[in-house]
Amino acid sequence: MHNWIVAVLIILGISACNTHHTLQKKSQWPSREKVTMAQIVALEKPKTPKARQQQDRFIKTNIKRFKSRHKAGAYYVANAKRTFNEHKLDSAHYLFGRAWLIDSTNKDIYWGYGLVYGEQKQYDKALFVLYKALEQDKQNPRLLTDIATSHLGRFYVDSNPKDLLQSKKLLEKAVKLSPDRADAYYKLAISNYYLRDYSKAWEYLHKSLKQDQQAADRTFIAALLQKQQDPLGVYDRKSVR
Repeated sequence: MHNWIVAVLIILGISACNTHHTLQKKSQWPSREKVTMAQIVALEKPKTPKARQQQDRFIKTNIKRFKSRHKAGAYYVANAKRTFNEHKLDSAHYLFGRAWLIDSTNKDIYWGYGLVYGEQKQYDKALFVLYKALEQDKQNPRLLTDIATSHLGRFYVDSNPKDLLQSKKLLEKAVKLSPDRADAYYKLAISNYYLRDYSKAWEYLHKSLKQDQQAADRTFIAALLQKQQDPLGVYDRKSVR
């Protein structure tokens, strides 16, 4: 399902260049407003009988066209994914809204909204709706990794260690379910770096690179080398200059 999600680290603005973040004291953590589905979907209720008729006609026409509510909703989800991959966030948001009108039970709508809000760096909204998706698919390693990524993204904004710890917890579950997930191992390396467990950071970094050499980020590796030498001796400061 998830090949439409591209470069999540880049999407959420997570970069190893941000290695100077510090953990804030609890008194410095920002307060969070409660998020609702009305804020996520942001669909206006029809204000006139004519508008209501048009909306009902849209739903009925698509259900008739695709023979079921589920298939009709899936069609709009597929188009939303395509526009998301084309970085057309407004169009993706609109199409996920169309899908929601037809079939609000489709977890991919929640997931897609979460990625859109994540790219927009609206992490509270992203996490709210991604956890809604998780309620329907608790053992999905890709979804767990995306939720962890949003927690990392919010950490870069707020420096709240709760986000780091939750990210680590979700990623550990993801790699347990799918031991070949290079991106999850890489994000575990980042989480452990900020948690100052540099031995674990190296361990997860090497597990990531074993799965995908393209995951190597010289800036992150250089930052990690400043804290601790590579236990395996693969990298040193000269090799990453």
